Amino acid sequence: MSNILNRMRKQSLVAYHAIRESIKKSAVTGADETGEKLNGKLHWMRVFQNKLLTYIFQHPSRGKAAIDSHFPNGLPRSIIVTDRHRSYFNMETAGHQLCLAHLLRELVYLQELNREQTLLELLRDSIHRRKTVPFADMDTGSIKDRLDVLLKKDLSALDPKYESPRKNLDKYREYLFTFLQNPDVPYDNNATESKIRPLKVKQKVSGMFKFKNGGDNFTQLYSIVDTARKQNQDPFLALIAVAKNVATDNTG
Repeated sequence: MSNILNRMRKQSLVAYHAIRESIKKSAVTGADETGEKLNGKLHWMRVFQNKLLTYIFQHPSRGKAAIDSHFPNGLPRSIIVTDRHRSYFNMETAGHQLCLAHLLRELVYLQELNREQTLLELLRDSIHRRKTVPFADMDTGSIKDRLDVLLKKDLSALDPKYESPRKNLDKYREYLFTFLQNPDVPYDNNATESKIRPLKVKQKVSGMFKFKNGGDNFTQLYSIVDTARKQNQDPFLALIAVAKNVATDNTG
């Protein structure tokens, strides 16, 4: 079985690289990462995806070195939707959108400490505007003005845990409301996170990848399977096409 998967991975390289090249041309790309065990050592699986494509790879680093190994020139055409991991902000991109779902979860927790905090209300209001206001009538200036007021607010009377998110929001303030200026940009990274879940299930079932080839086989073939699914193609038939090429290659 291992030899079959190794051959399928090699035979599917053309399709895998084609997915990566198409991701480079994407106007909006979601990105996320998750830890994995490779022979007992911590490695990372990264996902770059859009509505039609999924590209996954593994790397021993969580930092920019991992991104550079597959996207050495960054994604200069893409607005990147991510959490606040700094490696994404060291890439060359067309812009960023922070995942508001991450921020909302953090702020919901902080609301338990103090009911008067209003950052949560501001983010929820911005999402409501996206859902209800036509883009031609969208007023991002008022939202940004409210953010400026809140970021300057004296938090000394509140729990010290408020200071860290306030600093983060201040640092990445220009990336909070990109979704109000571009209708193709989502306000969360849920679509990318949904691609992380099968990777975690795989890890829970198998425990870890014993060899690098095993991780590469899984990430590459799953990229092809999920891309086929997104394009309304049968994932099983996509794998059969790869297997047929393997058989042809073996007989040739």
